[in-house]
Amino acid sequence: MNSKILAKQKPRKMPTSVMQGSRILGQTGGRSAQIFNSEKSAGMCSAESPLEKTIGQLANLDPRVITVRPQPFTIDVVTGGFLHTREEVKQHRKSRERSEVREREYTPDFCFTLIDGKRIVVEVKDKRFPCHPSYWNKVEKAKRLMLSNGYIFRIIYMEYEPASALVHNADLLTSLQINFRNTIADTQIKAIDLHIGNSIAYLGEVAQTAGLTLREAPILLLRGIISADLSVGHLSFLTPVRQAYGELQHLEVLSYQEIQNEPADGSAQRNHYEIL
Repeated sequence: MNSKILAKQKPRKMPTSVMQGSRILGQTGGRSAQIFNSEKSAGMCSAESPLEKTIGQLANLDPRVITVRPQPFTIDVVTGGFLHTREEVKQHRKSRERSEVREREYTPDFCFTLIDGKRIVVEVKDKRFPCHPSYWNKVEKAKRLMLSNGYIFRIIYMEYEPASALVHNADLLTSLQINFRNTIADTQIKAIDLHIGNSIAYLGEVAQTAGLTLREAPILLLRGIISADLSVGHLSFLTPVRQAYGELQHLEVLSYQEIQNEPADGSAQRNHYEIL
């Protein structure tokens, strides 16, 4: 028998690269689903694209975020109804004279609940792939409905590159967060304190000082022992680090600053977050 026939075929739209900390598992809405571990999403979280996966991971690492909900609901922008389950969506479509899914329904990518109680509904976009103005008109209608129901709507823009620092580091830290459960002892923290002091050191040197492998060393960022800029280079031996003194601000990568601008597609102004 032809060996080519026996070869396992790659599902349509599956990324060509293997991503640490996530896997393709079935499909959601006809697209390959990215499944990754998320303590803030009942253990597992699904996304429809590698970009959404990265944003979900960054939210899961962010100390200001307490829950991460993918595709939290669907809004019928004509009736104003919020549909929270697939069954509700199915029954609502049956009740309509015409389905008009593309014209009427809007499903955001995530809902993040912050420690201050705010509920941030998120649309994830890559600016290199613009949407039709009719899509943004639908989103604007959905935004008004969300605001009237206590949600804050934002768009997070990020140019997805598989080898970029944020993508790599989000994967690495997500994996460590799940798999590294050892306690960092006081003796290790004191040794790091003596080594770094008020200066800057390399992550590899700090790992050696603490008796950790280089692969284990980024756990020190998750524990607030050291800090580093996650957007500049893959975490490696030569990554510059400082003492964090228990702070986790270096994990607050998603910007919560409102940006007002005029989109290139000519649609209405939209408030969004942006990862530069």
